[in-house]
Amino acid sequence: MSEKYMLDSNLFDRLIDGKVVIPPNRVVHLLATGVQLDELRKCPDLARREQLLALFDEIIPSLTPTSSFAFDIAGAGWGEAPWNDGSGNYEKMLARLQKLDEEKGKKPGGDGLGQHRDILIAETAIKNQATLVTDDGPLLKLFAEFGERAINAKAFKALIEA
Repeated sequence: MSEKYMLDSNLFDRLIDGKVVIPPNRVVHLLATGVQLDELRKCPDLARREQLLALFDEIIPSLTPTSSFAFDIAGAGWGEAPWNDGSGNYEKMLARLQKLDEEKGKKPGGDGLGQHRDILIAETAIKNQATLVTDDGPLLKLFAEFGERAINAKAFKALIEA
């Protein structure tokens, strides 16, 4: 299995909960950025946070820099990401995700930067030619609309257990 997979933060929860299990004899090329790591560090439940961070350290041998710099987002700031490539893809993807989330009744929540984090993760998956793995419905739809490959946890589980 030489394909690369970019795990959205929600996949770490599926792994901790045992809903997705990477067989010990299976080598899976997983990618993550400092954005996901920061999201895991913000888990309010201390015991759960420790589990998530231990899992992250276990399955992600090194961080992949995010593909665009972003103010106020840990994992995509100074020294963590290059300046945006100027293609306009980040802005187009963000506008579309905001519309999809609105259609689903999904609120930005928290600090209001969740959609920006999602796009940073998605854009990094695209630039690294990785399949995005997420259970976020609007993000899956966005990826399909932009002609990129994204799968949910159930499909990922089937792939790695095959």
